[in-house]
Amino acid sequence: MDFSIKLSNGQVLKGLLESPGENTRAVIVMVHGIGEHLRRYLNWAEQFRNAGMAFIGVDLPGHGLSPGRRGHIRNYDILKEMIDILINSSRQTFPGIPLYIYGHSLGGGIVLDYIIRNNPRISGAIVTSPWLRLSFEPPRIKIILASVMKSILPELAQPTGLIVDHISHDKEVTDNYKSDPLVHDKCSVSLFHTAMSSAKYSLEHSGELRVPTLILHGSDDLITSPEGSREFASKNSVTDLRIFEGGFHELHNELFRNDVFEYIIKWIDKKQ
Repeated sequence: MDFSIKLSNGQVLKGLLESPGENTRAVIVMVHGIGEHLRRYLNWAEQFRNAGMAFIGVDLPGHGLSPGRRGHIRNYDILKEMIDILINSSRQTFPGIPLYIYGHSLGGGIVLDYIIRNNPRISGAIVTSPWLRLSFEPPRIKIILASVMKSILPELAQPTGLIVDHISHDKEVTDNYKSDPLVHDKCSVSLFHTAMSSAKYSLEHSGELRVPTLILHGSDDLITSPEGSREFASKNSVTDLRIFEGGFHELHNELFRNDVFEYIIKWIDKKQ
């Protein structure tokens, strides 16, 4: 089911809800990655629904069907409001049902930042391939440009530099990504600077985490580094970490995706 939410700045974000109906036993609030959109997770949403779990989320500002300059998010304050709205509306729609926040890549970084700073009353968080450390060193000029221009021209967009063949070993996935008209390779200087600053904050404050969290990462991720996930998990006692040997960036789209899904479901079942 399609829906939308309206933020305090007037921006409308387009969303998607998949629900198993009366027998819903958990709710998954999804935050997707940079340059993509929620409808890339339709198969994943269907699997959650078949497992008795509702799946809800919206396209980030400047992504997918949501309006805004492509790849531009000025800061994470607006994303906190977005997540708050999704959590509150999920609680109204599914009262008393355990709720989990799920973030991938940039979305994983957003979720970790959110749960550390806000300590929400949720059952847990699931994070895959989070942007804590990158697997490559961004060009120094890109870092300097983001630092200088974030206040002068925050919407200035740069290419993400993402190599599509590094997202999955499944060629059908990479081909679909390349041909998807809703996918883009843009990241504004303000979003880049905020994401990097947020990653640094999360690593420095991971010991303050109180929300039970599952982090999954592929050992061969060439986009976000599994070392960042290892460092994060080592600093607190509420994070469970699983590294999938040989996995690329999008574990939910890997050739062994069913094993990944089963691992997530077993982790949720233990928390119920």
